Amino acid sequence: MRILDRYVARQLVPVWIWCLVVFIFLTCLIDLFGRLDDILHYHVRTRVIVEYYLNFIPFIFVRACPLALLFSAAFVTTRLSRYQEFLAMSASGTSLVRASVPFVFVGWLASVLVFGVNEYIVPRTSVVSERIRQEAFTRKHAAQTVENAAIMDTFNRLYHAREVDVKAGELHDVTILEQDWHNRPTKSLYAQRAVYTPHGWLLLYGTIYRVGADGALRGLPERFVERLISYPVTPRSFAEPESRPDTMRYGQLRLMIVRLKQTGMKDVRRYAVELGSKLTLPLLNLIVALIGFAGSMQTQLRGNLKGLGVSLGLGIAYYVGVAICQALTKEFPIPILLGLWLPHVGAAWWCVRRLSTTR
Repeated sequence: MRILDRYVARQLVPVWIWCLVVFIFLTCLIDLFGRLDDILHYHVRTRVIVEYYLNFIPFIFVRACPLALLFSAAFVTTRLSRYQEFLAMSASGTSLVRASVPFVFVGWLASVLVFGVNEYIVPRTSVVSERIRQEAFTRKHAAQTVENAAIMDTFNRLYHAREVDVKAGELHDVTILEQDWHNRPTKSLYAQRAVYTPHGWLLLYGTIYRVGADGALRGLPERFVERLISYPVTPRSFAEPESRPDTMRYGQLRLMIVRLKQTGMKDVRRYAVELGSKLTLPLLNLIVALIGFAGSMQTQLRGNLKGLGVSLGLGIAYYVGVAICQALTKEFPIPILLGLWLPHVGAAWWCVRRLSTTR
């Protein structure tokens, strides 16, 4: 990086960290006050409260990092404009596109950091924070009814159920895929219902398919009315946080989608959208850093606090647009790549165009 780039980055990074700390602190404080009645009612110990928020902070960090970067980029850009530092850069032959490099660099670093935290830390800490919230703050267990739940056990089996009734201990439309340690399917089982008993799972009205090494069916499908089989999972396993797509690691979720397709399940859109969003979520940081810079560099608003307001408004609109596109992609047959990447590509194109035309 050039000296000028380091100069701008040294101003941006401390402001970004300060905004991030403030957002995390305020979020924890608001959440604490919201749970104060439950904490007093159930006499939750201080150690449990501290453990909960220590495990809750990584999730807040992932969500708050883009917003903190938007505020800091807009603030630093406005401050540099106020003191005519961009005018000096322009006089030395530095274009606005070139001046945006430190903002893009910091945004890229934040994207890498968010991806790492979301991939390696959030899946573990979300399980702990959710368990503490249910057991200590509300004295309730996981949700009683879960739809489209999928989990894996330690024996490389995949379980998928259209509906899980945790209280009754029943699964509906169950598919179980057994694989060897090379991830090659060996047996697939389908049952209309599965009832959890002290002796194992009672499977009702189903079919067993055995698969050979070449992937072809081996023998005729075996139909049954009822079958008692012992599996190392319980109904509550389907309601735990680690079974949700948003708390899985990228590799786990990708493997889950492959295995669900192997069971014959065609509708994996919800899982595929979550998989794509794990890549686009970190990208928010890079784009909002560019929006914070480009929005505050409009000629008619240069050196004015209105530029800060425009940047924040554009950044929040981009944020909302990403959420809307992701929700629509989950519910409607929109191409997943188009639905997930359109707002990011559109926002990046607007920023480059704005910086290229601003004088």
